[in-house]
Amino acid sequence: MSGAIRRMKALWRTLAGAAVAVLLVPLGGCDRPADGDGQVLRVGTHRGGTRGMMLAAGELKDVPYRIEWAQFPSAQTQIEAISANAVDVGIAGAASFLFAYNGNPQLRAIQAMDGGPEQKAVAVIVPEKSAARDMRDLRGRSIATTRGSVGHITLLQALEQAHLKTSDVSISFLSPNDAMTAFATGKVDALAIWLPYLATAVRSHHARVLTYAWNGTSNYLVQVSSDASVRAKHALLEDFLRRYARAQLWANGHPREWSEISSRETGVPRDIAAYSAERWHWTPAPVDGRVADALHETARIFAAELPPPHRDGAAGLDSSFDDAVDGSGGPRSGG
Repeated sequence: MSGAIRRMKALWRTLAGAAVAVLLVPLGGCDRPADGDGQVLRVGTHRGGTRGMMLAAGELKDVPYRIEWAQFPSAQTQIEAISANAVDVGIAGAASFLFAYNGNPQLRAIQAMDGGPEQKAVAVIVPEKSAARDMRDLRGRSIATTRGSVGHITLLQALEQAHLKTSDVSISFLSPNDAMTAFATGKVDALAIWLPYLATAVRSHHARVLTYAWNGTSNYLVQVSSDASVRAKHALLEDFLRRYARAQLWANGHPREWSEISSRETGVPRDIAAYSAERWHWTPAPVDGRVADALHETARIFAAELPPPHRDGAAGLDSSFDDAVDGSGGPRSGG
């Protein structure tokens, strides 16, 4: 194995790191309620993403309840924890929500983040020296991604745009870390992946973006919860969503500050954190008809991938938190 590949694998292990196991990380006094214990919100995060952004934005100050953070390697494992009532809320791609909702109709999407039609948070990538110049050049080639992920839907969308079928390529469904190891060692020809893994591949090892598979419609993230958590912790969830909305708006305008916190929280190299922060732009949005339309389009693309019963993901949208979209005012100053 070459030194370059060893360095790439070491960096990717840093990205996955502690996220391989689920870690419950209470934030201590900064988020304990002033009037006693008892109110706890269990929040999922990916490699410090949500927590790091909210810390940087100053939105974890004076929280009137305790937050217990659970760190996961992917949206899929996070949503599994939400389904098992081990976590109350966590952000995920709309595709991941749809895939999970098909198996558990008790899941709820309670807030949306609109990435616009040209989001750069996920892409299909190839090695720098690959002869592939567009998706058609991957006919007969192997591509890795994670089943049910934003990478998966992006890959399917890219194949459709290139007038290719899934049978025209060989798709390997792997965990994010295993997928990137396969890419690093040349076991696959391409990879459909998201930030911050995408940042590592492009910034440090000169992987090349083949396509973002833009299709002229907005890309969405959603805050995923469960019917049980919504009923039991509506007030806590609403407060948290307001804080998250303010933090995201702050991060959109302060990528440098956020990347510094993210690097410190996760151990991700500063330049990789900066690449991610510069491309992680989302606008808080209600879970309205536009999100329903996006889920329907995702379901169309996923049609051959979703097992029965093919539930309508739009039925899992909960608009009772839509007042939290504006964050009840502008974002706080970071700190």
